[in-house]
Amino acid sequence: MVRYWRQAEETGKHLLLAALALLSLVPIIWMLSISLRSEEYVFSGHLVWTGPIDWDGYVRALVDIPFFRWFGNSLRIGVLQTAGQLFVGVCAAFAFAYYRFPGRDALFLFVLMTMMIPLQVTLVPTYLIVNQMDALNTFTGVIVPHLASGYVIFLLRQSFLGIPRELAEAATIDGCGPIRTMWTVYVRLSGTMLWTLGVITFLANFNEFNWPLLVLTDPGKMPLPLAFQYFRSETQMDWGATMAVAGLSMLPVLLLYLFAQRHIIDGFAQSGLK
Repeated sequence: MVRYWRQAEETGKHLLLAALALLSLVPIIWMLSISLRSEEYVFSGHLVWTGPIDWDGYVRALVDIPFFRWFGNSLRIGVLQTAGQLFVGVCAAFAFAYYRFPGRDALFLFVLMTMMIPLQVTLVPTYLIVNQMDALNTFTGVIVPHLASGYVIFLLRQSFLGIPRELAEAATIDGCGPIRTMWTVYVRLSGTMLWTLGVITFLANFNEFNWPLLVLTDPGKMPLPLAFQYFRSETQMDWGATMAVAGLSMLPVLLLYLFAQRHIIDGFAQSGLK
C-alpha cells in the first residue's frame, strides 16, 4: 500500500512538472505560430496555426534589415561583455573570499547594493560618463560600463567560500602565487558555476535593448534586439517580421544552453547543496 502511494506521488509530480513545462512553452509556440501567418490571420485566436504557412515574415526579417550584421554585433557584444563580467567577477570574488582586510564586508555590502538599484536609475549618470569619455556610438561605450556585475561577483564569491581554504593554503605552500592559486584552485573547482553564469549573463547581454538603444546611433553598429523597432510605426506593427526576428535571435541562446545544459544543471544542484 505504501509503495502504491509512493508511485502515485511520483507520477503526480512528473505530471505536474510536464504540465508546467508545456505551459512555459506556450509563448514560444505562439511566437513561432504568428511568424508563419499572414497579416490578416495574426489575431485569429488559434495557438497552433493550421492554415497556410506564410514565410514572408522571415523574408522581410532577412531582407529589410541587415540581419546578419546586427546578429554579429549582438554576438560581439554578448561574448565580450560576458567574458569581461566573468573575468572581473572571478578577480573580485577571489579577493572577497580569500583575503581578509579591513572594510571587506562593508565593501561587499556596496556590491550587493548595486543589485538592488534598477538599471533605469543609473542610465542617465552612466550616459553622461560615457559621453565625457567620448565613447558614444561605440562598442566600448556599450560594453565597458557594465563589465562589473554585482550578480556575478556575489554568486562567485559564494561559490568560492564553499571551497576549503586548506586547498589554497596547500597551493601557497607549494609555491603558488595569488594569481596561480586563484586559477588552479578556485576557478577550476568552480567550473560548473562559471558555465551557469556564462549562459545567464550571455543571455542578458545578447538581448539587452535599452542601453544599446541609448548609446548607439549608427545603424551598422546596432545589435539585433533593436531590429524590433524597425517593424513598427505609430499606427501599426509588422507582427510576422517581428516574431520572425524574435525566433531567429533565440537560436544562438538555445544552442548555447543545449551545449552547456549538463554544466548548468550541476551548477544549480551544487548551489542547492551548499
